[in-house]
Amino acid sequence: MPYRTLDLTQVRTYPLAQRRNLVHLEDLIHPEDPLPPFDDPQLAEVAKCIIQARRAGRPVIWMMGAHVVKSGLSPLVIDLMRKGIITHVAGNGAVSIHDFELALIGQTSEDVATSIEDGSFGMAEETGALMHRAIQQGARDGLGYGESIGRLIAEEERFQYREVSILYQGYKLGVPVTIHVALGTDIIHQHPDCDFAALGWASGQDFRIYCAAVADLEGGVFLNFGSAVIGPEVFLKALSIARNLGYRVERFTTANFDLIDLGEDYHAPVGKDDPHYYYRPRKNIVNRPTSMGGRGYHIVGDHRATIPNLYHRVVTELGETLAREPAGHGPWTLDEALDTIAERCPRAAGALRGLLKRHPELESAAADLARAYVAIARSQAAGGILFLAGNGGSMADALHISGELLKSYKRPRPLAEGLRRRLATQPDGEALVRSLEGGLRAVVLGANPSLASAVANDNPERDMGFAQELLALARPGDVLLGISTSGTARNVRHAVSVAWARGLTTIALTGADGGPLAQQVDIAIRAPAHRTDRVQEQHIALYHCLCEMLEEEFFPGR
Repeated sequence: MPYRTLDLTQVRTYPLAQRRNLVHLEDLIHPEDPLPPFDDPQLAEVAKCIIQARRAGRPVIWMMGAHVVKSGLSPLVIDLMRKGIITHVAGNGAVSIHDFELALIGQTSEDVATSIEDGSFGMAEETGALMHRAIQQGARDGLGYGESIGRLIAEEERFQYREVSILYQGYKLGVPVTIHVALGTDIIHQHPDCDFAALGWASGQDFRIYCAAVADLEGGVFLNFGSAVIGPEVFLKALSIARNLGYRVERFTTANFDLIDLGEDYHAPVGKDDPHYYYRPRKNIVNRPTSMGGRGYHIVGDHRATIPNLYHRVVTELGETLAREPAGHGPWTLDEALDTIAERCPRAAGALRGLLKRHPELESAAADLARAYVAIARSQAAGGILFLAGNGGSMADALHISGELLKSYKRPRPLAEGLRRRLATQPDGEALVRSLEGGLRAVVLGANPSLASAVANDNPERDMGFAQELLALARPGDVLLGISTSGTARNVRHAVSVAWARGLTTIALTGADGGPLAQQVDIAIRAPAHRTDRVQEQHIALYHCLCEMLEEEFFPGR
């Protein structure tokens, strides 16, 4: 029946500049600030797990509630992102709001006790209007909630304090920052511009990105800071999805940081007569997820003490040497490459060993091929696109690669059962179900002659076609693979420059010399030959192996 509703478009707002705020830039805690005392041997164990995980190339997911931002700890989180220690940040809706306001005005956190009395609580005009505009535009572009806000902060000059924004830094660094909302819990849901459909889609997209991160958590670390409901619930559902889809996520470390003391034996079962039974992080972060391996921790303390101490323990050990995986991790030895991908996907490691058995002359390129595989696999798992670019024979190779990825390479790729059922209901559905198969997202730049001729005709600068197309299509987290036997292709190098600015991982497939292109990218796969035709022959063997490794990961056992 049509129940009565209130018309939110009639809600009255007021300028953000009129609001009294409780948190200011001078309240922020920076890496160089004195370390507060905190003594818990479990913190050292968690720090050790983080260090071991990142040295092994395994992820560290940082989930948090808004109190982390309101406590002034954003600079520490940002520095851990910059150093490649945090690989994914997740938060509730309030995290995005306080982060947004800090970037915009250098202040946040209103006095709720007084503003709730006259109905002005949460009614600041700019916060709701600008955030909703960003979310709506981002949803139209296929972006999640966190990336949409990060993009707005990056692109509009009014955000003069953007350097302290976690969302902005994630957008700039290519580190996913996902926001997980419950409708009705955040002040922007009160705003007259609120678009619940866009909010739901954008947060749903972030959930899918988050699920991909959790699916890769084997050997990694999951940390939860103060989020007692959204954090544990979203994590448990994502973990179930990952295991349901066949990802091995069994042995990893979890740690919950909060003020609630669960006692010394927080792993012991508790009955429903104990209030701790109803504390979600105890069950859904510390104990249930680690039942198949690994260990869960519960650290009791104020975030302003626990986070700085955790930060200093990890950074002191890792120093400045660790960059984001896999782009800046530095060269792998062949043994390290094989071990890393064997842990991720044993059959992919088998494909690489098979390549080296057939073509031992390619050993010098194998470790970088492995790094490229890991980068592309992580991007694809998060819904990213592999862009390919090359000229002449190299463009033919780019088209060849895309053809191998968009449908089966070595084996059939049956569709997921749910998709099969939906297709079967459509006209000629049975034919579709019999004929279609799974694919990986790949786009060849320069394959649109209309765009290529328009750029060539309209732009006085030569060689801008790839760059223009990539600028329009790419999103942070995607990957660009540029192919050039000499490593000098100017249009490919322009595309790499755009990719860097847009937050993509960049890979080059070149000859032995590498040329300037190899110096420009994150990962350079150098075929150990000098003549163009010989380089191209080796390229085919290398990218066939890459396609096989990706198929082994995403379509196992088919």
